[in-house]
Amino acid sequence: MRMSDDCHYEKEPRAKRGGPTKQSQKKLLRQIIKWTVIGLLIRFTLMPFTMHSRDLVFINYFPFIFVEKGIWDPYGFITSNSQYFGMVYYGPVLFFIMSIANFIIIKLFNPTTLITILELSGRMMSESLTTLDYVHAFSNLDFFKNLFLMKSPYLIFDFFIGWMLLKLALSKDLALKSYKLWMLNIVVLHSAYMVGQADLIPALFITAALYVAWVKRPYFSVVLLSLAGATKLFPYILVLPACLLLGEGWKKKFSLMFTAAATTVFSYLPFYLSSGNSVFTFFISSRIAQYAGITKWILPGISMVLYSLVCTSAAKDSRKPNPEGSLVYYFAVVMFLGYMTFPAKLRYFVYITPALALIIPQYKKFSIFTLSVILMIMFQSLTHRGVQLGLFTPLNPAYFSNLPTIQEIMGRFVNIEICYKVVARILLLIFLTGAWWVWRIGVKAGACAKKEALC
Repeated sequence: MRMSDDCHYEKEPRAKRGGPTKQSQKKLLRQIIKWTVIGLLIRFTLMPFTMHSRDLVFINYFPFIFVEKGIWDPYGFITSNSQYFGMVYYGPVLFFIMSIANFIIIKLFNPTTLITILELSGRMMSESLTTLDYVHAFSNLDFFKNLFLMKSPYLIFDFFIGWMLLKLALSKDLALKSYKLWMLNIVVLHSAYMVGQADLIPALFITAALYVAWVKRPYFSVVLLSLAGATKLFPYILVLPACLLLGEGWKKKFSLMFTAAATTVFSYLPFYLSSGNSVFTFFISSRIAQYAGITKWILPGISMVLYSLVCTSAAKDSRKPNPEGSLVYYFAVVMFLGYMTFPAKLRYFVYITPALALIIPQYKKFSIFTLSVILMIMFQSLTHRGVQLGLFTPLNPAYFSNLPTIQEIMGRFVNIEICYKVVARILLLIFLTGAWWVWRIGVKAGACAKKEALC
């Protein structure tokens, strides 16, 4: 593929029939298999030996009691037993998906020790316990095997994203580069396979929304985005730009918005009918992760103004040929703006990484920029032992739980609090720069590419 002067992507001339094309296809397939094996080996190495506090068992506990005891409304259950659960569960779609995963694992493998672990974890959640406490409690319950089992559903979402990246890339060469980036994605490796968080699931919905938009299924695309938002809230910010970009006229734009709203309502309705407003604590709890003071009002205000401009541009670009080619850039711009509004956390960056995996191979300088963003987010958000080498506590509790953090080591030589403040301010500028850069190379340039089909 090559980019023409008007920023439309054109297909490269096809090789003559016969040898070269077949050979290139076989070479690509061998490379994909090679990197799939490498990706699996990395993930299999991390899955049984790492965890962070109650993250993984919390995500699985409420789907488990649905499968085992028929308690299907986690929000009402938490409200009724608030003295034991001082937290709120994630979105309804995550509950549905993890319930299916727990049903398959429990009914297919009948893991009695895993059942015991989840039963014990329900009684431990009311206390402020560390990873070390959970490791001691579960150490005699086939702990490594059960950590692997609880994380195993993430592999499906992970490699499905990888497959879609191969299909979405603009050429075979770019496809392989995107796939390599995904297999080595440190953000995913840390968030899903070490910490045990489920941010891969909304990331899959976002990537699938991109894919079905490419094949001219705009309604299915906004349904997937709404499901992503009903898994974890952040992806909801992508719905409006997608509706405005993919709708050919205002009638279709509003129809897409209605489809997104209806999908959201149906996701929450069963739980609302069961326990009233309990399900909406999912929204209320999101206010915790905000900046302090006047900053928490200024930054969302700036982001909202810029978001409005992006949405206006999306509405205008919907009149261009193949506007879905710009959707990946719009998604990246909007997410960069979204990250400006709250203190950065590494796992939230999972959502943007599929889009970045598609953009980075085309722009080498942007890859260096993205790596610097990830490193700064890691420094700013991974501040305690449990999310650094302490993640390996299941391997050797006494050793790994006592290893110092990078920040603790740095604190011997510099004022670490000043470093946090400086990095926080740099990150705000970097997120804004990221939004501007993607806008400049993609949306503003009018990128409306169609991919070359990968056989």
